[in-house]
Amino acid sequence: MSSVTQKSTLVSSAPPKRPFFDWRVWTVAGVLLVAVVLSIFLGLKQHAQQGFFGMRLFPLKAAYDFKLTGPNGAEVRLDQFRGKTVLFLFGFTHCANVCPTSLTNLADVYQALTPEERKQVQVVFISVDPDRDKPQTLAQYVTSFDPSFVGLTAPKPTMDQTVLSYGASYEMVAGPTNEPNDYSVNHSAYTYLVNPSGKLELLYGNEKLAEVQRMVSDIRAVLHEPRS
Repeated sequence: MSSVTQKSTLVSSAPPKRPFFDWRVWTVAGVLLVAVVLSIFLGLKQHAQQGFFGMRLFPLKAAYDFKLTGPNGAEVRLDQFRGKTVLFLFGFTHCANVCPTSLTNLADVYQALTPEERKQVQVVFISVDPDRDKPQTLAQYVTSFDPSFVGLTAPKPTMDQTVLSYGASYEMVAGPTNEPNDYSVNHSAYTYLVNPSGKLELLYGNEKLAEVQRMVSDIRAVLHEPRS
């Protein structure tokens, strides 16, 4: 009788078996996994940024292949510049400060490159003011900064798609007289760098364009990257 009692006591005191799918264990494992993935991603992003003056986008993605109107009304596509490093910005010719300053700085950057490097670089100015910036007017404006610069524009629907694709923005602001041509344009002031493989790689605030040698260093680094 006592032996039965002892056996019964031993069985009842055995620890409960932990289920394999314990939600607490799997929750902790999930949190750790996410932390590891984020750590790897942030580490790769930090590594990708090293050595660049501009903000390097990560991972690199194909740039939106805009189709805009160039000199003499001809269609110009981003893809036509494949094999070159393209620097482009949005603006308008009646801009009082930001646009002419940015284009002047980009002209300084372009001229600081060697003649061979300049053959591999194209600066593009995209006007968000198609009503006033006709192709010929735009061509005269951009080439006053450097003869190699190209000016592009497009009707509003096409322009809006291009602006949206690059996360940019613009807004027409009426002037004091309310006359049809009395207005200004508020617009984002970033310069985008598309590498020779057609991928959007670097982004610059307009204040960075004045750092000529650092801009040149970025362009040279991009020109020497392996093509994909």
